[in-house]
Amino acid sequence: AAAAESHEHTSHPAMAYRLESTYGKQAVPVFKLRKGGRMHEVVDLEVKIMLEGQVADSWLTGDNHQIVPTETQKNTCYALALKTEYDCGEDYAIALGKDMLTRHKHITAVNLEVKERVWERVHIDGKPHSHVFFSARDPIKRFCRVRVTRTAAPVVTSGLIDIKLMKTTQSGFAGYIEDEYTNLQPVGAGSASPDRIMCTLLESSWSYARPPATGYAKANKAIFDSLVEHWSGPVDTGRFSKSVQETAYIMATKTLDRFQELNEVFLATPNIHHYPYPLAQFGMSNPNIVFQSTDSVTTASGRIETRVKRMGSKL
Repeated sequence: AAAAESHEHTSHPAMAYRLESTYGKQAVPVFKLRKGGRMHEVVDLEVKIMLEGQVADSWLTGDNHQIVPTETQKNTCYALALKTEYDCGEDYAIALGKDMLTRHKHITAVNLEVKERVWERVHIDGKPHSHVFFSARDPIKRFCRVRVTRTAAPVVTSGLIDIKLMKTTQSGFAGYIEDEYTNLQPVGAGSASPDRIMCTLLESSWSYARPPATGYAKANKAIFDSLVEHWSGPVDTGRFSKSVQETAYIMATKTLDRFQELNEVFLATPNIHHYPYPLAQFGMSNPNIVFQSTDSVTTASGRIETRVKRMGSKL
């Protein structure tokens, strides 16, 4: 996103400051039931809205005549949810941003971050229930970042966070630099360990050059399916991964090849390690069957970030 409003101010002959100001409301829970027919649908959002524009007086002099109260912004989130037809955070955020710009002429940009908590429809005897859903305590979270301005088309980035992905074989890591502090053992052909579990807590996002023809909800599902496909490899054989880095690059480039409406794919892939438990100390053989797992949040963990941009992209 572009920088917030910039304003130069001199409060003392020897002092000059540059103010960048933006404000809004965060963590607004907007839960909507779509009741267009017999089958209800749930869109469960958490919204952050931040405004830019001619708002500096509140900082510089305490004059609030340019300020749309954050509580008003929260109320607007709910009003637009009722007035707008949407099935995803992207369409909702674009509508909300355009509404704020239409009604408040001194605002020049609206930046929105929207998380979507996923609810799954219950199936009974193979049939979808019309109005019963389930969701884990910590459900899959879709998200989007949307910037709406007066002078350009909305800029949309979509993605998913906190998705655990795991390959239980077909992964190695060897040929790295070894110095006096290296104790990592290589994994792969010719080493004592031919493969390993490769697991991550994936953060993925993709930036649109233009709105997808199928709509954001369908496009986002297809894009994520593509990322998982190229993490996995063919169903029957898989694909050997020489590093998380190599796999992440394949995921990003293959997805950009398929979806021409995208400018960029970003993947953060922190390691979730699985160490074979040393049962030999008890006279037991453990041929990579029982492991002690870690997590990437509370323990030291490698983190790989991969950002692939289409040549010529301005993002």
